[in-house]
Amino acid sequence: MSSNSNIQTVSDLLIDGLYYRNLEDPYFKAHFRMDKPTFEILLNTVKHHRIATGRVVRGERTSVAETILIGSWMLFNKDTFRSAGENFGKAASNDHYHYKNLITIICEIGSRYIKWPSARERRRTARYYKDRFGLPRVAGSIDRTLIPITAPKEQKQRYVDKNLNYSINVMFVSDHRRFIGDAFIGQPGSVNDARVFRRSPLAQCLFSREDMLAPNEHLLGDCGYVCTDKILTQYRDNGHLNASRRFLNNVLSQCRSTIERCNGLLILRMQRLGRLFCKSIDTTILLIGASAVMHNLIILRGEEIDGMVLEAVPPINV
Repeated sequence: MSSNSNIQTVSDLLIDGLYYRNLEDPYFKAHFRMDKPTFEILLNTVKHHRIATGRVVRGERTSVAETILIGSWMLFNKDTFRSAGENFGKAASNDHYHYKNLITIICEIGSRYIKWPSARERRRTARYYKDRFGLPRVAGSIDRTLIPITAPKEQKQRYVDKNLNYSINVMFVSDHRRFIGDAFIGQPGSVNDARVFRRSPLAQCLFSREDMLAPNEHLLGDCGYVCTDKILTQYRDNGHLNASRRFLNNVLSQCRSTIERCNGLLILRMQRLGRLFCKSIDTTILLIGASAVMHNLIILRGEEIDGMVLEAVPPINV
C-alpha cells in the first residue's frame, strides 16, 4: 500500500483498531506520538493487566486494541471527545469511558516504569555529570513544574499560582536521559517548591532510608529548595557573589538543563498537558500520572523526536 493511499484512509483505519497495523509508522507516530512496536508493548501490558484484574468483559463489542487507540488518541492530542467520536465512529461518552479506563490502568502499572534508580544506575548518571560538567556524585535532578488547568469546581482559589493562573504542581526527579525516577503530582499551584518537597513521600524516604542515596550522592535543585546533604542548590544571587560561586551556579544550571528538557519533552509529547480542562482534580492527577508513565515507556524504547535520538534505557526488571 502506498503512502498516498495511507493518507487518504487514515480516518477509515482509525475507525477499527484491528487495522491500525496497516498505517505506516511515520503516520502512526504522528497521531499517537509513539511507533507501532511501542504501541504493541502498551497493548500487551494493558491487556494482561485487564485479565489479571478481571476487567475483561465477555462479549465486549470494542476490541482491546481499539479501546487503547481511542484512549491514546485522547491522551496524546488536544482533540475533544466529540471530534474523536467522529474519527472512531463512537459516541463521545464511549470515548470518555475508554480514555478514563486507559489512564487508570496506566497509573496502576506505573510502578513498573517509574521507579527510583538503583545504585548502579545512579553511578552511571554520576559518571555522565562528572565527565560532561566536572561535577561529581550527582544522582539526578529535581524540579517542580506547573501544569495549567481550568478553574476546578472545589477550592479553586488554592490552585491560583504566582502568575495568577490556575495550575497544579508536578515534581519530578530525572536522570541525564530525562528518565523520570520519581513523580509527585497533585499539590495546588499556590504551593511553593520547598513545601511541595516537604509534603512528598520522597522527602520522607530520602531522610529516613539509607538506600535512596549513598552518603556521597545528591540531587540537584534550584533555589526554591533548601540546600541539604541530599539536595544541592545554587547560591542565591544577591549581587555580591564571588567568581567561584558564580562559576558553580553556572555549572549547576547547565547540569539541571536535563530535567528542564525532560519537562519540555513531556509537554511536547503529551500536548493535552498544555492546558487541562479540570472538571475533576482526581482525573487530572490520573492524566498527568499516565503521561509520565508513557513518557518513560517511550524513552525505554529509545525513540526519536525532532531529529534527536534518545538513548535507550536498559530494561527494568518487573
